[in-house]
Amino acid sequence: MKVVLDTNIIVSSLLFRGPASAIHRFILEGSILPLVSRPILEEYRRVLGYQKFRLQPEDVEYLIHSEILPWFRILEVPAGPTWIREDPSDDHFVDLALAEENTFLVSGDRHILDRRATLPCTVLTVVECLGKIQGL
Repeated sequence: MKVVLDTNIIVSSLLFRGPASAIHRFILEGSILPLVSRPILEEYRRVLGYQKFRLQPEDVEYLIHSEILPWFRILEVPAGPTWIREDPSDDHFVDLALAEENTFLVSGDRHILDRRATLPCTVLTVVECLGKIQGL
């Protein structure tokens, strides 16, 4: 299953226990093929570096180079129209989800979830994504 993981999902899957941590397990097992673009990768790096997560720069780089890059397919995606006016940086996630057929955007971001009925890609919550993988 191809997915685009919003930043809140990748951070939760790597740093915390809970439903999102199962996403990381399914990536390692090969049940999920996550897609990423350079702007999204840079957002992952920036957010993982937030002081509240108490990661050293070398810890952030470890996560990027050991837990993300080996498992994610990097795509070059041109910017599309504005999808999320409240937070235009979220547009990168929608653009990437549209870059390949049958790709789901997995998010916990209110700006994205509130617009999911009008976005041109399928948006799933973590629980919905896990249900889809497990055939529920």
